[in-house]
Amino acid sequence: MAETYYTHALWRVKPGNEEAFIEAWKELGKAFGQLSSTPGNGTLIRSLTDPTLFYSFGPWDSLEDIEAMRRDAQAQQAIQRIIELCNEAAPGAYHVVAEVQL
Repeated sequence: MAETYYTHALWRVKPGNEEAFIEAWKELGKAFGQLSSTPGNGTLIRSLTDPTLFYSFGPWDSLEDIEAMRRDAQAQQAIQRIIELCNEAAPGAYHVVAEVQL
């Protein structure tokens, strides 16, 4: 099985900044898209019970691509804009260790 990598983050947005956060996250997606030779789909989900709680995730071709994103000035500026809208931010990189068919 080929290694599959994802970035995943928990975002707890400061109350009243939810719409600004969503727009900033879309801009982050554009910055990420410019870094990939095979852009995928990033996903942002929002809690049904807590409108300030979001999670985001998206696939990457390689760990090297994630590391390149972390070195990219435009991507880091976009991430910083998002973090400023949050009380809590916990981004990270992960790899798939198991899958089941549903």
